[in-house]
Amino acid sequence: MKQFPKYILLIIIALALFVPLVQMKLKIDDHQKLEGGISIASKPEFKKETYWNLNWQDEFGKYVNDNFGFRTWYVKLINQVRYSIFNYSKAPGVVVGRDGELFIESYIDDYIGKNYIGYSKTHETVTKIKTLQDSLKSRGKDLIVVFAPGKASYYPELLPIYYLSKQKDSTNYKTYAEALQNQKVNFIDLNKWFFENKKSFKHKVYPKYGTHWNHYGMTLALDTLIKYIEHKRNINIPDFTYPIINYNSKLKGNDFDIGILMNFISPIQKDANPYPVYKVKNDGNDYTKPDVLIVGDSYWWCMVGENLPKQFFREDEYWFYNKDVVFQNNQQKDKVKELNLSSSLSQRDVVVLMATEATFYMFPYGFVDNAFKLYCTDNSKRLNEIKTDIKNNADWFNSLLKKADENKVSIEKQIQLDAEYILSEEILNLEVAIESIKNNEKWMKEIKQKAKENKITEEEQLKRDAKWQLENKKTTSNNPKESLESIIEYIKTDAKWMESIRIKAKENKITEEEQIRKDAEWKLNSGS
Repeated sequence: MKQFPKYILLIIIALALFVPLVQMKLKIDDHQKLEGGISIASKPEFKKETYWNLNWQDEFGKYVNDNFGFRTWYVKLINQVRYSIFNYSKAPGVVVGRDGELFIESYIDDYIGKNYIGYSKTHETVTKIKTLQDSLKSRGKDLIVVFAPGKASYYPELLPIYYLSKQKDSTNYKTYAEALQNQKVNFIDLNKWFFENKKSFKHKVYPKYGTHWNHYGMTLALDTLIKYIEHKRNINIPDFTYPIINYNSKLKGNDFDIGILMNFISPIQKDANPYPVYKVKNDGNDYTKPDVLIVGDSYWWCMVGENLPKQFFREDEYWFYNKDVVFQNNQQKDKVKELNLSSSLSQRDVVVLMATEATFYMFPYGFVDNAFKLYCTDNSKRLNEIKTDIKNNADWFNSLLKKADENKVSIEKQIQLDAEYILSEEILNLEVAIESIKNNEKWMKEIKQKAKENKITEEEQLKRDAKWQLENKKTTSNNPKESLESIIEYIKTDAKWMESIRIKAKENKITEEEQIRKDAEWKLNSGS
């Protein structure tokens, strides 16, 4: 009789091990699936070469681990126990706070200063933003920085003590906010505004099981941004009211974007959230819709998903992390790198840079660096060269006459726009070339060596090689003579090559210029 409990336990363990094998063999559907974009390993094809190098064994092990019988049921059971009994989760990046509030860890990391990028980096970025803001203003455009609220900053009282015990004085948010205000950047600090007005809000602005603001929160933010743009540009944007707020537990959009990652046996009881009923008045001739570009993280995604920006802005293009071009209802259109920056910005009235605490360490996502090179660096020499080329090319000039007429601008204005377009292509192509070289280990070793020989920085040598690579590619396909000249110019910048030129010139009893040309011709013809 004393052995009976042991036998029962043994039977339970045997069943726990045996039942999954039966399910795998008989392919019984357990009607369970894991949410949140979790990938499941597929069965690898058996090949001798992958077997002997042990790759097949590794892949097959992953397949078995991801596909054993009733796996999803076991995973959900374990997740349920962790959350319901121990109040924690192993879902990717999820932190369980007090009262069961769910957070994403990257927001907490910035709030406590864990991913602080430093004073000098933030101030360098803000200085560039201010310079770009002034440059765009001279072209009739407004640059605005918006810091959306972060859930960790909004609910610090609900964060686990473990994280709060590691809190530091300096954070990306604090340093950026202070620098933006001190340098008089057009800045809307919604992070501060939301926190300071938390007690006066009529409705909650964050869902319990979501990381983004809810529909009421994003409505407050959009209303604030619209009023700021109206004041900045002295215009009247269509009126926007939301007198009716309905609560619903059938959550929309991102209101359950953390909850879906939890994967429980018993689904979470969703908290009802406020959903405004929007009223937009845009009839009549008294309203102006500005052309607005948003460059930012996922917080603007919520608004585009509701197709709200289109109600107030003539064009509401959204550059998601400065990588994907997104427009109405979160449709992806292009990649930002495929666009011409000058052409894209020329039509804009307003550019908004938006970030929240989870992405401050990435802010402003490379946009300011690219725009700074185009609008804030002295490119006048190259720009004038392009404009001269246009005027000296009859076919090109005549095509711009027609283009200027269609666009109803002067020919000088059209030449300027086209020249800036070409300059933008050159600048961004140079960045691509530099990145390509950086990813080439052998080339980077040569860069370091040449930099020492030429007594310049590695960065300067990198730019020289990138420019030469672009020029060589361009001219080889168009004009062999120009290509030869570009190689000659490159040789003259290479100290080691020039040293060999002097030796060979003496041996061949010719001038150094003649030897340079011979080497350049050899380089061109060999294609090396």
